[in-house]
Amino acid sequence: MNNGDDNEMLVLKHLIIATGSRPRTLAGLEIDEQDIMSSDGALTMEALPNSMLIVGGGVIGIEWASLLNDFGVDVTVVEYADRILPTEDEDISKEMKKLLSKKGITFATQAKVLPETIEKKEDTVTVMAEVNGERKMFKAEKMLVSVGRQANIEGIGLENTEIEVKDGFIQTSSTYQTKEHHIYAIGDVIGGLQLAHVASREGIAAVEHIAGIQNEPLRETHIARCIYSNPEAASIGITAQQAKSQGLDVKIGKFPFAAIGKALVNGNSDGFVKIIADRKTDDLLGVHMIGANVTELISEAGLAMVLDATPWEVASTIHPHPSLSEVIGEAALAVDAKAIHM
Repeated sequence: MNNGDDNEMLVLKHLIIATGSRPRTLAGLEIDEQDIMSSDGALTMEALPNSMLIVGGGVIGIEWASLLNDFGVDVTVVEYADRILPTEDEDISKEMKKLLSKKGITFATQAKVLPETIEKKEDTVTVMAEVNGERKMFKAEKMLVSVGRQANIEGIGLENTEIEVKDGFIQTSSTYQTKEHHIYAIGDVIGGLQLAHVASREGIAAVEHIAGIQNEPLRETHIARCIYSNPEAASIGITAQQAKSQGLDVKIGKFPFAAIGKALVNGNSDGFVKIIADRKTDDLLGVHMIGANVTELISEAGLAMVLDATPWEVASTIHPHPSLSEVIGEAALAVDAKAIHM
């Protein structure tokens, strides 16, 4: 329906908001996509810099650090938390730092960047950061800011609705309905795990609800999280630290790729698989992996979580030899101290 000007009003029965997100930045730190780049802007680089300072050691920061390092760029990562990948299991974080450090990447953790100290000179960006209470200067040819993403909620008319926004994200029910029940929202714009496969599943769930099809609510503990660095990392469920904070008594199995024949044949035996189970119920709580091709292997763990499998059931699955998947069966055996090849 045209109201006589350049705007057109669409009258609809249902609407799904899927406007996504964009890179966030630090207050006072201006991104120009030339000397100081976002993770999106870095994709448009026409030439690689000699050195890159990456602010933020989360998933995106680590993926960029690994990629640039593989291309021969001198990379330094500055992270505010006390470790890189602070949302992942601590063992994964430690192993990733160890392996990337061996490749030449420099890390500074517990580092608070001071945006007011940034200076851009010819082919150089410098900034000060407080590292363990002391000021330290960091210098590189370019800077990449990777401190998370924020929802695209501006300019879409939310102010004309009853839709609730909290901490910058649209609030929805478990069926992805907003306060305006005929309006749904999915993906990065609602927060949570900002992953493409999550947004896709949320979209399917929203459409099914509109069509009157009953479905099970999406459970965050059933969603695999992947880090596409070199080495890769992947996880599902909760970490050992989260289990401890929830007061759970856990048992843990850990098995290295170094004891897996296919990994040795492939020439890349770094990393391990770690399985966390509830000691009382034997339920799987989390599976965490680091190493070559683990973003493919994590789906077996995902199926085990959905089927509420126990480590014994995972271990009872006959994993073909030689295959990388054997590491999952061995890690499951290790939960009860029954690993065979170690």
